[in-house]
Amino acid sequence: MKRILAIRLGAIGDVILASAPLLNLKLSFPQAEIFFLTRADIVPLAEMMAGADRVLPFVRHASPLDLFRIGEYLDSFHFDMLLDLHGNIRSAYLLNHVAASRKIKYRKRRWERWAAARLKIINPDPPHTIDLYNDAVIRAGGKAFAKRAVIKIPVKQKSPLPFGGEQPVIALAPGASYRPKQWPKERFAALAVNLYRQLGCHIVLILSSRDIELETLRREIPESSLAVYLDTPLEEIAGVLSQCRYLVSNDSGLMHLGSAVGVPVVALFGPTHPTLGFWPRGLHDKVIQRDEPCRPCSLHGRLPCYREEQYCFTRITPGDVFKMIREGLEANFGGNKAVFIDRDGTLIKEKEYLSDPDQVEPIAGSFEALKKIRAAGYKVIVVSNQSGVARGYYDEGSVRRVNERIVQIYAAEGIIIDEMLYCPYMEGASVAAYNLDSPDRKPAPGMVEAASLRQNINPGRSFVIGDMLTDIGLAHVCGARGILVRTGHGRDEEKKLISSKLTGPEIIVDNLFEGVKYILEN
Repeated sequence: MKRILAIRLGAIGDVILASAPLLNLKLSFPQAEIFFLTRADIVPLAEMMAGADRVLPFVRHASPLDLFRIGEYLDSFHFDMLLDLHGNIRSAYLLNHVAASRKIKYRKRRWERWAAARLKIINPDPPHTIDLYNDAVIRAGGKAFAKRAVIKIPVKQKSPLPFGGEQPVIALAPGASYRPKQWPKERFAALAVNLYRQLGCHIVLILSSRDIELETLRREIPESSLAVYLDTPLEEIAGVLSQCRYLVSNDSGLMHLGSAVGVPVVALFGPTHPTLGFWPRGLHDKVIQRDEPCRPCSLHGRLPCYREEQYCFTRITPGDVFKMIREGLEANFGGNKAVFIDRDGTLIKEKEYLSDPDQVEPIAGSFEALKKIRAAGYKVIVVSNQSGVARGYYDEGSVRRVNERIVQIYAAEGIIIDEMLYCPYMEGASVAAYNLDSPDRKPAPGMVEAASLRQNINPGRSFVIGDMLTDIGLAHVCGARGILVRTGHGRDEEKKLISSKLTGPEIIVDNLFEGVKYILEN
């Protein structure tokens, strides 16, 4: 497999959700170059997706002649595989027109979504659109490691927000593609004022020219606590949102963008419904909605409300949203940052299938590294694949005893390791009980996400440090920043990057100490 093309032409939210299957294609087919065809105005944002090697622009209102020319252009790349993640007439034309040995189309749930909108048949456990995209990846022979949208913003593209102090920054996005999907603007305004006056929050407004009336908040909130971004390019908005503590949004593309860059989202659903498969899926995201017999009233929320009042929204009060944000801030949901550190070859010296606690030997500089990173406010979580259990070389008791010895050694130096996690499972294991494709086995994010929920960690503000490319894959999947060390297997893994198409780490350093030094300097 040399070249794979994935097609998702729009809209913004759907394209953002496609970041997960693109990354899964990249991890599943490391020798392949991944192309992504999407709307021209979304290209700069799509180029931030770790799974796409090359993003190709599609004319937004393509004529039949445009479509033919695009098909001829795509055919010149000689793709080995095509994935249609859109499922409309234009993508179907391209799927048929462009030659490839394998062609896969995602299953769109047309009947089920129609039944929800027209007959009010609500699936209490609907598949997310990302799951449907990933089903296409699995049918292509790949694996679904990433199950959440992920967009990573380069540090140099994050312009600092114009606020001082340590007060939380709350972003509000009152827009949506259709007016019926918009929670009343006066309620957004009331929420903003309450957040500022009662919690001392700084407020970021993400506005389009259609939402300009919310700029009247300048009379209620001092300029030092209010920032307005009007018709700002998506890639810049992504950088702004990634620095916020919460985003309050309607069911819109910005809802998915906030989720993808790691900011906890409070999503307001009115005429649309999560049963349609498009709720925000970030680790700390929440949906506020009110059950009404007429919901969902349409697939995309474009139909005007036929009732005397749009109860699906008027029954959501500014107080409801304020309470959710206040409780989240008080509990520090997603407020912590962490370093997720590989064990063997990164934290301690690599010893093939280590099972004897007496052979634990910390890597030089690791004591000082952990002291510095903890002093900077990071939690320390060790995450390790332990396939020796699945291979029958030792049992889980041996893994736990080694881990306990590591904790003791570092505790003797005054260093607390918050959690020691491991995955004993692998496909093809010789021990039948451990023959499992586990969601915890790196690069799958199970261990990171479980620890993040327990420890209130935001993976988007965190780092993964390891000596294997699976550690770097884990960083991409969970939205963290990845650092490859040259200790352990690191030098060999560095060479593999040259011969593969895998997306590399943010930086390659000599050891854990140098990795921590990089974090603290950046």
